[in-house]
Parts: sequence; C-alpha cells; structure tokens
Amino acid sequence: MNKKTLAWAACLVFSLVSGMPAAQAQSAYPPPPASYSQEQLDQMLAPVALYPDSLLAQVLMAATYPLEVVQAQRFVEARPGLQGDGLARAVAPMPWDPSVKSLVQFPSVLAMMNDRLDWMQQLGQAFLAQQGPVMDTVQNLRERAQVAGSLQSSPQQRVLADDGLIMIEPVDPQVVYVPYYNPVVVYGSWWWPSAPPVVWTPPPRYRPPHYSPGVTASISFSSGIGVMRAAFGDARPDWRQRQVMVTQTRITNVTNNNVTNNVTVNRNVTVNQRPVAWHHDARYGGQRYQQHPNPPQPNNGRAEPPRSPAPQQAQAQVPPAPQARPAAALPPPPAAAPGPQQRVIQQDQERQRQAREQQAVQTREAQAQQHQREQQAHDQQRQREQIANDQQRQREQMVREQRQQQQAQERQVQQRQQQMHDTQARQAEQARDQQRQAQQQQQRQQQEQGRHQQEQARREQQSRNDRRDDGK
Repeated sequence: MNKKTLAWAACLVFSLVSGMPAAQAQSAYPPPPASYSQEQLDQMLAPVALYPDSLLAQVLMAATYPLEVVQAQRFVEARPGLQGDGLARAVAPMPWDPSVKSLVQFPSVLAMMNDRLDWMQQLGQAFLAQQGPVMDTVQNLRERAQVAGSLQSSPQQRVLADDGLIMIEPVDPQVVYVPYYNPVVVYGSWWWPSAPPVVWTPPPRYRPPHYSPGVTASISFSSGIGVMRAAFGDARPDWRQRQVMVTQTRITNVTNNNVTNNVTVNRNVTVNQRPVAWHHDARYGGQRYQQHPNPPQPNNGRAEPPRSPAPQQAQAQVPPAPQARPAAALPPPPAAAPGPQQRVIQQDQERQRQAREQQAVQTREAQAQQHQREQQAHDQQRQREQIANDQQRQREQMVREQRQQQQAQERQVQQRQQQMHDTQARQAEQARDQQRQAQQQQQRQQQEQGRHQQEQARREQQSRNDRRDDGK
C-alpha cells in the first residue's frame, strides 16, 4: 500500500470515528492530476467497461464520492442479512448520493470499489475532469472486446450497436446481472504491455458458479439482482454527447416496493422529469474539481459520432429542404465509416506507430545515456589514471627520498667506520710508538745497567787488584 492510500485510509478512519463531515474528509484527498493519459484511462476503465450501461453510469457517478462508498460498504458489512426491500428502506434515510445508494444492492461492485480505494479515487477524478475521454475509452474497450469475441448478447444482457456505438442493456429491465471477467484477456492482446489493466478478483461469496479467475476470456454472470427502476434506472450514458443523463424521480407511497416515505432518489432538479446532464454535487467536496466541458475532439483514433440535438430542440433544428443544384456541383459521396475491426486495426496501427516513436525516443535517450555513462566512465578512468600516476610519482618520490636517506645513513656509517678505523689506527700507532719507546727505554736501562755492572765489576776488580797490590 502506498503512502497516498495510507494517508487516505487514516483520514477515513478519523472521520468515521470523530464524525467529521464528509466535505472536510473529502478535502484531505490529494489533488488530482491535470489529466490522465489514454494508457491510464484504459487501465482504470477496463474492469467496468463491460458493465451494463445503467450499472456503469452508477459506478462512474459513485466513484466521485469515495468516502460515501466506504461508508456504504461498512453499512452493508454491519448488516449481513439485510437484502432487497429491507436494505432499500434502511439505506433511504442515509445522506449519501443516490448513485451510492443504488450500488448497495450490488455488494460485489461495492466491495470492489471499497477494496481498490486508489483505483476508485482515480476513476472518480477522471470522470469529473475528463468525462468525454472516459466515455470514449469505454466505447473503445467495448469494441475491442466485441472484436475479440468476448462481448456478445446472452440470456442476461443484450449488446446493441447503433452508428458505431455499443450499448449493453439487461434483457429484463427489472433484473441486472453483474458481469465477471478478466480484463487482461477479455479484450484480446493488451496493447499497453508495460501498463496492465486493473484486476480485482471477487471473494468466493460473490463469484458465480462457473467463474474462472484464470486466463479465460469468457464473461460470467452473477445471479440476477432485482432493482427498483425508480431508484436505479434513472441514470444512463449518453454516448453521443459523451456524458451521463439523470432523471429526478420522487417515490410516493409505493407499497409494492415497501417504500412509504417520500424520498428523492436523484440529484438534479428538472422540469417535467426530463433527463438532464449529471453534475457533481458540491456539497460532497465537488468544489475541489473542475468539471471540464467536452469539446469536440478525435475519439482516440476513430471518427467521433455525430451528436444529436437535445430532445426539446429537435424540431427547431430541422434543416430546410436542400435546393436542387447542377450535378457538377454535387459533392462526392462520403466514404463509408470504418467498421469496429477496421477501427481497432487503425488504433493498433496508430499505437504501433506511437510505440515505434516511443521506442526510437527511448533508443535515443538510451544511447545518450550510454554515451553519458561512457563519458563518465572515461572521465572516471582518466581520473583514476591521474590519481594512479600521482600516487606512482609520490611512491617514486618516497623511494628516492628513502634511497637518499639510506645512502646518507650509509655514508654516515662509513664515515663513522672510517673515523673508528682512523682512531684505531692512530691508537695502534701510538701503542706501537709507546711500545718502541718502552723497548728503547728498557734497552737503555739494560745498557745502563750493564755499564753500571761493568763499572761495578771493574771497580771491584780494581779494588781487588789494589788490595792484592797492597798485600804484596
């Protein structure tokens, strides 16, 4: 769950607990984008585009009141055994939009909208701001489903085609069947590979007997739901004008439907109960949105169908009978309108062209990014080489300095060794000199001692001689 949904849910819980008015809670929603792209419209409308027209109109209108849809879902969950007329009587006094009250009879649709809050909010924003493109997108999706063979008339509903427009109506106006299908495959091959459609798998209690959530392209139907036409059938799409028409209906003492109170079940005041274009009620936060008009524009790659005048102005707009003119001045006959298959093919070709252009733009952007990455890698490599060269020069400088220091140390050692050798040599020379001097002194002493002994011996001999001479 993203941050937007968490913030919305927190605001919702706070409003339900504290009783904050719906308009204040509605103002807490994030602002809608300026416009949704065709890719986003296809995604968000794919799950409901094949609904019957009356049910689809109620879903589109109810999506503009997301807080009331959540409140209605809580209301239904709190009363699991309440159905039919009893549920209609219980819902009648609630201050909800009539479209929300209508969906209470369709619990699976209400559960889908409640479970996918982000999708419901985007759907409501798109319907408010881009009503014309929303209606065109529904028609395009129906054409694709019809071409794929998925959308066909059945015992539950009729599929009608009128001047390029596809309408889906229930066989019995009093009974509406909710279709269940896989939007990924029901339209054929999905044309936005990077943006698959929104998928919602109904809980087991809502699934029809033959429902298969796998890859089947068939459409299953739930059990028929009987509806009060006064409360439900007052809304219908006007595909030509690309809008939803509603009718005010006041139910007064309708005893067969067990509704005895006077209840206004529509949202527009009209004269003589004529259908009028639906507009969002500003009481429910509608001031936040700007409902854009539906200007004439291409219908997503196919010619827009002619728009019929309003019922009250139909007679006033009858053109006068054309005057006869020469055959040469007659315009050429108009070309036949393309069929659904041709329109789908043209749309596919247009999308393929757009895809090729997008692919070319992406390729150019990828090449530019690749070139930028290569340039960055080249610059980084050059920086790394420059850093490596600087580091190498620093290492070499350090080695030279270390070598010089080592040589200086070796010279110092050699000098000390030379000094020590010289000192030792001088000391040895001095020792030799001292030894020679000692030897010489010793020799002189010995010589003197020998001379002294000789002199003493001579003296003694002379003394003996003298005594001998004296003795004679």
